[in-house]
Amino acid sequence: MIRKYWVLLKFNWQILMEYRAGMVIWVIANTMPLVMLAVWITISSSAPVAGYGPAEFAGYYLALLLVRQLTTVWVAWELDYDIRLGDLSPKLLRPINPIHSHIALHLADKLFRLFTVVPLILLAVFCVPGISYHTDLLSLSFFLLSLICALAIRFMSQYCIGLLSFWVTQSLSLNEMWYAGMLMFGGVIAPLELFPPFIAKWAAYLPFRYMLSLPVEIITGRIPIGEMLRALGQQAVWLIFWIGLFRLLWKTGLKHYSAVGA
Repeated sequence: MIRKYWVLLKFNWQILMEYRAGMVIWVIANTMPLVMLAVWITISSSAPVAGYGPAEFAGYYLALLLVRQLTTVWVAWELDYDIRLGDLSPKLLRPINPIHSHIALHLADKLFRLFTVVPLILLAVFCVPGISYHTDLLSLSFFLLSLICALAIRFMSQYCIGLLSFWVTQSLSLNEMWYAGMLMFGGVIAPLELFPPFIAKWAAYLPFRYMLSLPVEIITGRIPIGEMLRALGQQAVWLIFWIGLFRLLWKTGLKHYSAVGA
């Protein structure tokens, strides 16, 4: 399997290099946290908001931009296209589950972003005064662990939404609703600490926090160690849930699927 992934990664990396200009444009377009950063810096310039001043908002949203770039997925669109138009049929003839090709493409994309957008974000972090992160070994380890889980949860949840195309023709509409929920409860519109306590409490039970906000909370030191461990446990539970749902939808959907393909 390692050798197969190596081949898939090289193949998908070559695809990304062929369309590198388009990839750069897409990366630049995926910068909504910077828009919200400008909004919250303007609001907090006169007085801090729940302990967040301009420097705290800058640190939060730059970290969020990093996390969002490294957890971006688009697999629901690919699955919807393949299932509706029958392009999934020839992929089922290959000696490997199609999900591995999608995973390899997304990993190649993250490697591309590491070489392009991540250095720019890190440069901005060093140039903006007043920003501080928890960079001790323990915090960085938990941050990387949470970041990997966040990527896996976003990928598997969107994969499950894409698999709904076996039964419905508007799975992408459901994906847009899912995306809106992530913007609201994933910490993009505002840090979860700024929400009313009732909403913030229930947001901790939803999957959106664990797809974006949690790694940011860890690296910015906005979460105590005890709560961090509980949150990482909840993140693991959500990942297991989506993997299990994927297995169920894939097995059931294949029985329902019939297409000739290209």
